[in-house]
Amino acid sequence: MMDYLKLRASNFEIKIGDISYNKEIIKKAIKAAEKEGVNILLFPELSLIGASLYDGYKNEEIIKKSKDALIDLKRFSKDYDLIFSIGLVIKDGYDLFNTVLLIKSGDILGAFTKDKLKDYEKNIFSTKKIDCINVEDDFVVIFNQKSINIDGLNIALSIGENEYKEIADSLISKSEDKIDIVLNPASYIRYAGSFNDVKNKIEFLSQNTLYLSANSGLGESSTDFVYEGLNIIANDGKIKNYKRNESVDIVKGFDLNKKEFLDGHHFNNLVNDLEYYDKFPYLPKDCDKKMYVEDVFDIVSSALIQRMKAIGCENVILGLSGGLDSTMTLLFIVHAFKKVNLPFENIHLYTMPAFGTSKRTKSNAYKLSEALGIKLNEIVIKDSVNLHLKDIGHDGITKDIAYENSQARERTQILFDIGNMKNALVIGTGDKSEISQGFATYNGDHMSSYTLNSSLTKTELRYIVSYLVEVTENEDLRQVLDDILKTPISPELKSNDDGNISQKTEDIIGPYELIDFFTYEFLNNISAKEIYKKASVAFKEEYSKETIKKWLISFYKRLTNSQFKRSVSVDGPAITKISFSPRTGFMLPSDMSSKIFVESLETI
Repeated sequence: MMDYLKLRASNFEIKIGDISYNKEIIKKAIKAAEKEGVNILLFPELSLIGASLYDGYKNEEIIKKSKDALIDLKRFSKDYDLIFSIGLVIKDGYDLFNTVLLIKSGDILGAFTKDKLKDYEKNIFSTKKIDCINVEDDFVVIFNQKSINIDGLNIALSIGENEYKEIADSLISKSEDKIDIVLNPASYIRYAGSFNDVKNKIEFLSQNTLYLSANSGLGESSTDFVYEGLNIIANDGKIKNYKRNESVDIVKGFDLNKKEFLDGHHFNNLVNDLEYYDKFPYLPKDCDKKMYVEDVFDIVSSALIQRMKAIGCENVILGLSGGLDSTMTLLFIVHAFKKVNLPFENIHLYTMPAFGTSKRTKSNAYKLSEALGIKLNEIVIKDSVNLHLKDIGHDGITKDIAYENSQARERTQILFDIGNMKNALVIGTGDKSEISQGFATYNGDHMSSYTLNSSLTKTELRYIVSYLVEVTENEDLRQVLDDILKTPISPELKSNDDGNISQKTEDIIGPYELIDFFTYEFLNNISAKEIYKKASVAFKEEYSKETIKKWLISFYKRLTNSQFKRSVSVDGPAITKISFSPRTGFMLPSDMSSKIFVESLETI
């Protein structure tokens, strides 16, 4: 079971050079953080003095007052369990160093110095390499480009522009050891467009680690610059949270194994219960929405174009139901065809209503094809399915699995046979959520020549389509996409006399937002109990713990029982990092039991 740490990146409205004032504000922030269960509190560089004092750092009074304040904060910290950072100027001989120290429970754990200096800092601070600094007769080790270990957790710290070297300090630390957390106390200068530069840099540097950056902001001198004031938290290459001149927090699970650091330090004040967990950790934040959607379309269209070129095919065929999956697939196809100037006449669309087809989805299939300017062909398959059921001795009345699956397989047969006639590639529509739960008819909608949605969950498809609703200038397209988003997800394989949707997939396999959450966490090798714990926090407003447990048990049973379908999945591009591809994705044996997962959950 993981232990949870709460981490905070924070700044405050500093008074430049007023060390006594800044020290008291820092103490208040430490007290508040401890009360709120924070384990690591990061302040900006030079947080004790201010980042814009220029030659004032050389003043002996400033240097002495800074060191006195540091010693006072060290003593003050004895009553507090959290790690916090302090940035100040340290004098060693004749040299001044822009220094950040980590303090915990009355001890200075280590120090870090900055050697990638802003132009105005080059006349002030030394870049000389030193091994340690002296604080109150204690020698504090310099950990530049190295990590500090506490409870088996490796923490690296890199000051400001040290992250903008040709090889960032944090990357050098990573090359030496596995780094769990990178701390970046900084004073980045703000200019037009600088947010994206900082964001992109941090996304790159936060690959496979948790990354906190705290920046100088309010109170700094505006003589020459304005400072970013950004507090940012990123994890595994994605920005999780950011604010200007406000604190940002994250609660993160780590396997702490009590390898005590220095004088027996370890984390005592752990977060026993998660206070918050993102319901959609696999979705980009709003600031990335446009870029994310454009990336997805570019990846999928490039993959489809390459496959068509490789086999010498300029036609595709698609079964268009009017549901979310086939809608997304068609939008991908249209984008690809526009990219290489292929005529839309080469997109062959078929709707194949049967016993369970609703008026709403059939109507949306026509509206969607019309909005995109593509002909939709209709083949009613009721008679052919009835004949097939009669041939195999089925009464045609009992709505069992054979009754349902015969419709899906008839549609697939039609698509492949027409595909042969038209030399067209049959495009599959199944998404990652359905693949995870095996919610597809084997050798029915489970099969195609090439598939496009296979590494995107139902929730991600909704996210993409909702963005298109916001930005499209095609009003007819906007209206039909909006209605498709509002339509309940259904296999539509059972009849309903009033022509409305009678089967709702989420009543059968569970809410897709839960399934997609479970799938994401499972693919990241999180234990069943841990997934339950996270889901119970993330969805506490939507579902009871009993409901979450019920659907999580169902998730594992369906996941393991349907591996045989995933083992013969067709080709399709990976859009997200982890897929269920039997070639390059997350692979399981087809005869694996769900017992180990279910037994673990039943003990809760």
